[in-house]
Amino acid sequence: MPNGAFPDVMTPADAVMWAIERDPVLRSTVTTVALLDRAPRFPALRRRLLDASTVIPRLRQRVARPGWTGGRFRWVEDPAFDIDYHLRRVSPTGPADLDGVLELARVSAMAGLDRDRPLWEFTVVEGLPGGGAAFVLKFHHCVTDGVGGIELAMRLLDGSRRSPTPAPDMPAANGDAAGAGPGLVPGAAGAVGHAALDGLRLARTAAAAVVRPAAGATALVDNARWTARLLAPVTEPLSPVMRGRSTVWRFDAFDVEMTDMKAAAAAAGGSVNDVFLTAVTAGLRRYHRSHGHDPDSLRMTLPISLRRPGDPPGGNRFTPVRFVVPLGTGHDPGAQARRIGSLVREWRDGRAPALTDRLAAVLCRLPDDALTDLFGRMLKNVDFVATNVPGLPVPMYLAGAELVRQYAFAPLTGAAVNVALLSHTRWACIGVNADAVAVPDHGLLTACLRDGFAEAVGVPHLRHPGAA
Repeated sequence: MPNGAFPDVMTPADAVMWAIERDPVLRSTVTTVALLDRAPRFPALRRRLLDASTVIPRLRQRVARPGWTGGRFRWVEDPAFDIDYHLRRVSPTGPADLDGVLELARVSAMAGLDRDRPLWEFTVVEGLPGGGAAFVLKFHHCVTDGVGGIELAMRLLDGSRRSPTPAPDMPAANGDAAGAGPGLVPGAAGAVGHAALDGLRLARTAAAAVVRPAAGATALVDNARWTARLLAPVTEPLSPVMRGRSTVWRFDAFDVEMTDMKAAAAAAGGSVNDVFLTAVTAGLRRYHRSHGHDPDSLRMTLPISLRRPGDPPGGNRFTPVRFVVPLGTGHDPGAQARRIGSLVREWRDGRAPALTDRLAAVLCRLPDDALTDLFGRMLKNVDFVATNVPGLPVPMYLAGAELVRQYAFAPLTGAAVNVALLSHTRWACIGVNADAVAVPDHGLLTACLRDGFAEAVGVPHLRHPGAA
C-alpha cells in the first residue's frame, strides 16, 4: 500500500465526527455481527490480530487532543496497548442464538468506546446452536468507513479453512505531517501552514472571479446553494410517528437473496442501491400505515461513497447527504426505484461531494460546543439513514471458521432508524438499528421492513436470519 495510508493527523471530516460526540446521541460507533459455522481457533486468532496490529497502525493508536485552540486531533500509539482488552471471548448471557448475539452487540454498541484506548473491540461469542459461533466487531467511524472496513477485514481473513494467508505487508504510520512539530501536538508552523493553504484557496477563488467574472460568480452562487443545502438545520422530523431521540438502540436482522435484488434492479433499469432504498421506503410506509398515518415522504441521510480504486483503507471517504424522499404507493416498485435513483444521482453528481472536505476543514475549527450544536440541529430530526456496503464476494475464514453471514449496524447519529445492507457472498444481509424511544415497537418495524423488501424484489417470503 502507498505511504500515507494511515496519516497521523486526523482528517477534518473525521475530527468533526469525533468532536460532536460531546452529545452521546450523535455517537458514531459502528458494529458488525458475523455468524460463523464453528468457533475460531482462539490462540490463532489472537496471534493474527496481534500481528495485524503491528502493520495496521490504527489497531494500536488512540486519539490525542490538540493542546491549543485551532490544533488538529492526532493519531498516536497507545504505549499501554493490551490485545487482551480488545479481544474478548464470551458465551451468550441470554438466548444462545442470533437474538442473543444481537442483544450482546447492541448493549456493547450503546456503551461506546474508551476514548483513551485504540477505538475497536472484537468479541468472539461461542456456544451457539450446532457448534456455531459469532463475532462482534465494534469500532469508531473515524477509524474507517464501511467500504474501508471491508478492505481492512480482508487483511485479517483467510481464503480457505486450513491455509491461513500470511499477515499483510503494510507500512507503519507516517511520521509527523509536514509543518507540524514532533510529539502529540502540532507546532505553530503547522497552524501557519494550514492558514496559508486556506488563504491560497480563497485567493484562487477570488482570482477566478476577477479573471472570469461570469464563471466565477456562477461558481460562487452554486457553491453557496449547495453549502446551504448541506448545512440546513432540520427543525422537526417529517415522520408523525418516529419522534423523540435517545441513546437506547435496538438491533434486528434478516436476509435477502442478492439475485432477487439484482433481478429487481434490472427490471427497473436501475441499480441494486435503487432497489434497496425502494425497499426501505416501502417498509417505512408500511410501518407508518400500521400506526394510522400515511406520510408522503420522509427525510433521509444517505452516505455517498467517494472511494476510488487504490485509496487506502484508513479514514473515511464518503459524503453524508440529507434529502426528502417519497415513500411511494406500493403499486409500482419499479417506478419508485427510478424516482429514488434520480434523487440519488442529483446529489451524487452535484457539488456536495466536492464541498464536503472543504466544509469540514472550516467547521472542525469551531469550538466543540458550537460544532456539536450545529450538527445536532442538522441531524437529530432526520427520520432515517440508509447505507449500502459491498461486502465479501466469496467465502472467507477467520482462524478456521467460515463466515456464514455478516450484518452491519451503523450508528443513528440523531436519526430514528438506520438500515444497512452489507452484501455477503449470495446474500444481502440487512441490519436494522432503531432508536428505542422513536421506535418502541422495533419488532413491528422489522416485520414491515421485511415486507417492504419482499414488495421491492417481488419475493413473498424472505429468509429467516441465519437460516442455512
